[in-house]
Amino acid sequence: MAGLLGAHSARFLFRDDKGSINRQTWWRGMAVLALILAALVAAAFGLNHVLPRNPAAAEALVDEVAREHTRLMTIPYYLSLFAIDVLYVVMVLVSVCIYFVGAKRYNDLGRPAQLALILPAAAYFQIFSPIFSDHLLPVYGRWIVTVAMLAVLAWQVYELGFKKGRL
Repeated sequence: MAGLLGAHSARFLFRDDKGSINRQTWWRGMAVLALILAALVAAAFGLNHVLPRNPAAAEALVDEVAREHTRLMTIPYYLSLFAIDVLYVVMVLVSVCIYFVGAKRYNDLGRPAQLALILPAAAYFQIFSPIFSDHLLPVYGRWIVTVAMLAVLAWQVYELGFKKGRL
């Protein structure tokens, strides 16, 4: 992976927020992380089609297992739930790597590295917006949160991907 990331190793880019990187290295690191995230999301959506669509269908599956007195029928269901949970944990780890890459770029710009936390925080807020926004802003809540997330993304891409730093 060092060839794809230029002179920097994956350990330097994705495991610590110390140091600084230039724009080109930031773009390369973010491209790698975006591809990993896209693959994880595609796998989660693919596994989600295995699961029952509503609580009634899940209850029917459990009732059928109770009638048949066998647990073998539920193994694919529970394995797919477990796989989706593992994918979500890996996505959280990827978002930590996104912070590390952004923090290094902010260090190069002479700005606080903690500003790189805004993008992962906005992404998590957007992910959980169905829970938050329905209570806070019932009518247009999800749209407002999505627009805010896209604004944060555009700002971070401009700051980290286009502004010239020290390197």
